[in-house]
Amino acid sequence: MGFQLCGFTPVQEPPHAEFVRRWVAAGNAGDMRYIERGLPKRLDPRLVSADVRSMVSVGLRYLPPPVPPCDWQAELRGRIAAYALGEDYHLTMERMLRELARVIEATGATARAYVDTGPVLEREWAAEAGVGWFGKNTNILHTEEGSWFFLGEVLTNLELEPDPVRADHCGTCTRCLDLCPTEALKPGYVLDARLCISYLTIEHRGAIPRELRARMGNWIFGCDVCQEVCPWNERLARRQGLPDTDALFPYLPDLLGLSESAFRERFRPTAVRRAKRAGLARNVAIALGNTRNPAAVAALSEALHHDPAPLVRAHAAWALGCMPGCSAQRALETAWRREVDTSVQSEVQAALGHTVDGLV
Repeated sequence: MGFQLCGFTPVQEPPHAEFVRRWVAAGNAGDMRYIERGLPKRLDPRLVSADVRSMVSVGLRYLPPPVPPCDWQAELRGRIAAYALGEDYHLTMERMLRELARVIEATGATARAYVDTGPVLEREWAAEAGVGWFGKNTNILHTEEGSWFFLGEVLTNLELEPDPVRADHCGTCTRCLDLCPTEALKPGYVLDARLCISYLTIEHRGAIPRELRARMGNWIFGCDVCQEVCPWNERLARRQGLPDTDALFPYLPDLLGLSESAFRERFRPTAVRRAKRAGLARNVAIALGNTRNPAAVAALSEALHHDPAPLVRAHAAWALGCMPGCSAQRALETAWRREVDTSVQSEVQAALGHTVDGLV
């Protein structure tokens, strides 16, 4: 079928069900309310379909491309996680999993495919099926494939012989915890999504907490740090060919100025569309602020004065507050006189760094 990894496990409540319940109760899922709403089904797929007996868990490799030499602050370039390059993996995996499901159904059995599209604890079941072990970076790791692979599942009423669970090979290594830019990874295999750059740039729809913005660097969609620093990934070869600089490190001012239609046209076949236009532009504004490069002022000023989304204008104000020079100050002062949205006003005032009574 084209999958590099595959394993089988019986369907039952997973061993770490109580861990998951505590993780959700502690608020680690952030604004992802759908996780809590679907938690009973996530913990017991038999609530999805009563006749389910086994889980087929598969892994599909995606090697990251070579990282191009790039001074992102000087060149005003953002960073997109490697998994989002090319066609949206949901579409690719769905086609492959449906074909696998058809093969299973041809035996007279039932089969139901999932790829991050239903109430399934994908990493938990992958670990139980022996696809890999649950790493300290909370990804599934494999001694030969690292963590550069997508997960998918097929639920079936077949009674399949289970594969053995793989041993944990993280050992005493804590690179992923130590080097996470926002300290989202905690001891005990805990990820606090509220601090995770991938969550913040994709799932989170509101304002990014100010204390986290500078730590996001130039990541505008997802984050690969905890994978890139993992020793099990270091030994893997990257994709062949030249680096795709514009796809992996896109020019930020171009993205900040995208209209809704231009955003849809550019990112329609990719996973980046999940962030939505305003969410991506918010992320782009933060990355431009983190460049501290005055060359970004013109694009940020345009966004502050004319972007239709208050979310984008607010983050453009923050970014302008990071810039040296008078032009950024003038753009903020102009916005203060004109802006009517209170959330944007608050960011403008904070960016100016002083009381603005004299500007009214």
